[in-house]
Amino acid sequence: MPLIISIVGYSDSGKTRLLEKIIPLLKAKGYSAGVIKHSGHEFLLDQPGKDTHKLRQAGADGVVLLSSGQISFLGKIDEGGGSLLDRIEQSFFSDRDIILTEGFKKGDQPKIAVLTKGKEEKLLQEIEGSIVATVGENPARADLTHFKPDNPGGLVRMLEDRFLKERKRIQIRVILDGKNIPMNHFVQEMVQSGIMGMLSPLKGFKDSRRIEVKILFPEKGAAK
Repeated sequence: MPLIISIVGYSDSGKTRLLEKIIPLLKAKGYSAGVIKHSGHEFLLDQPGKDTHKLRQAGADGVVLLSSGQISFLGKIDEGGGSLLDRIEQSFFSDRDIILTEGFKKGDQPKIAVLTKGKEEKLLQEIEGSIVATVGENPARADLTHFKPDNPGGLVRMLEDRFLKERKRIQIRVILDGKNIPMNHFVQEMVQSGIMGMLSPLKGFKDSRRIEVKILFPEKGAAK
């Protein structure tokens, strides 16, 4: 499962500039990265009169628009039992190493706060969950790891040492109606051993980097 890190801050604080700096550094280290950008304004990709709009009006729960090398999804994402970020990750970015979001102050995912002079403490008080670092000309709090905007390499090294290296081990994830069920390493190893023991004798089974097992019950409450 990917690591989700949210880059948060006020408008014109430098969030996009920071992402433009750290993404190539992560890629150079061999990590795959996706980005989710939060917009505070309504936007419309599906215009009335277009074929995609007609298909959605006909009742399609979602429409995928595919062209050479590009893909767009038009529709609503059902949050189900999990957070919106979790649902987006499961739908589009499940095979990435890290997902960087621009925005999303709320939620339990780790945050990097991009500071605006004179509004540092105000921003930190608005952020929900853990703040793993701040970025700006001057630190806001002595207890928070701080990086200047011209030191994206230091920030990437911190992310790698604190989060990404740990995630290179085998990962097991159980999702119930969109909600992740936490498991420690011992339980993950037990589940992995049991599943691999049952799957490995099957004809056509081979060593793979990614294995998915999905169970779809015909109706709610059938998991007994």
